[in-house]
Amino acid sequence: MSGAPGVDSTRLEAYWKEQWRLILTLLVIWFAVTYLHPPFAASLNNIRILTGFPLGYWLSSQFAITVYVILIFVYALTMNQVIDKKYGFEEEE
Repeated sequence: MSGAPGVDSTRLEAYWKEQWRLILTLLVIWFAVTYLHPPFAASLNNIRILTGFPLGYWLSSQFAITVYVILIFVYALTMNQVIDKKYGFEEEE
């Protein structure tokens, strides 16, 4: 991690540690949304929601994609608004 001029190595290590914590948290959410409901899809399909869609189908087709997009925005906003500013790596405007 050395080689960047003018960057304190302890600050850089703390920055990456916090970034990895965020990434791992979002990956756990991604994993849960992607892989935890398919084993129960048959029983979930007995439940109808909205306009008659089976719940298992809805979780796969609509809910999962919505969560993925939200995860992207959460990552970008957290990095730009919180972590980068906290460690002094924000972009100049």
